Amino acid sequence: MSPRTPPSRTGRPRLQDLAEAVLAGGDAEDLLELLVHSARSDLSARSALLVMPLRGTGWSIEMVDGPDAPALLGQDVAPDSPLGEALGRADADALEGIDALDVDGTRRPALLAAVDAAEQGTGLLAVLREEGADPVTAADRERLDALAGLVALTLRVPSLGSSAEIDDERSRIARDLHDLAIQELFAVGMELEALVDSLESPGAPPSNARIRSSVAISVQGVENAVAQIRQIVQSLRRERSEATLTEQLRREVGLATAGLGFVPSMRLPPRPAEMDAELPPEIAEDVVAVVRECLANAARHAHATAVAVSISLFSEGVDRVVQVNVSDNGRGIDPSVRRRSGLANISSRARRHSGWVDALGLEPGTMISWRVTLPPA
Repeated sequence: MSPRTPPSRTGRPRLQDLAEAVLAGGDAEDLLELLVHSARSDLSARSALLVMPLRGTGWSIEMVDGPDAPALLGQDVAPDSPLGEALGRADADALEGIDALDVDGTRRPALLAAVDAAEQGTGLLAVLREEGADPVTAADRERLDALAGLVALTLRVPSLGSSAEIDDERSRIARDLHDLAIQELFAVGMELEALVDSLESPGAPPSNARIRSSVAISVQGVENAVAQIRQIVQSLRRERSEATLTEQLRREVGLATAGLGFVPSMRLPPRPAEMDAELPPEIAEDVVAVVRECLANAARHAHATAVAVSISLFSEGVDRVVQVNVSDNGRGIDPSVRRRSGLANISSRARRHSGWVDALGLEPGTMISWRVTLPPA
């Protein structure tokens, strides 16, 4: 179930509520869905989308909220496209200069904000607007920038290390947010509420100069809060401790136990150390990510009582192949559900290595089979 935040007076979640939802932890995909949905609803957009970097090979649209999901979800962004070039340079000014995106052959007005995905590179949070929509305001851009900052924060929290480290970081971040960004936003709220009250009160309305001054103060306050959130996000950068592929896989299985309610089984090659040494870092990283995604999907959707993870490394002709199979005895994939961001993420990780993924129906349950060919030694 996605995190819920209370609406503000305007009917949309306040930034501090969204920040608190991120800091409270929980499933990263659910939090990202909340933030992408907030981008769409807060800016009255047609659709909102999250673009994430693929290791060294471009970018993929990994999450879409809105009617453009069937056309966009899982699509790659070409490195030589204007959007790909701006993302490759991590050029925020160039991204702001892109005011439309292609959707199934149609140019849609768009508003873009860069997402700092740490060592992964630069991603993107964007909203697509209807033709003839109201002009983009400074407040719209600041709101999207703030949500992009929270997306970056969400991407970092799961990689901070041990639970004790996470708790320490959350406490520090919560203090920083409360003392800096949230207090700034609270002041903005008070300023705007005072302006609304004066507009609604009987008698002479406030002067245009008073309205302009109040709005200018509020915009500056939002800019200050966004700057503070960005600084907090930057402070989360840290080197992750080195761990072998086998250690990372065992850790993912252990972490999944809480969400599943039982311990999933895992079968590794007979000599795991050889697998650790043979897989290139970029493929090993994707193997871990695929196992994590599959276990998370099983915990959220499958209602299973057993999950099995199998990692195989074998020769196929002159090629060496790594295959990941994750099966469960749950209720299977609902054919009526068209939006499957988790499966799209797994597919994109296979495509970057010229591999493939299958979702196979079992009786009962599902098996996700992901495989790629290793590059020549």
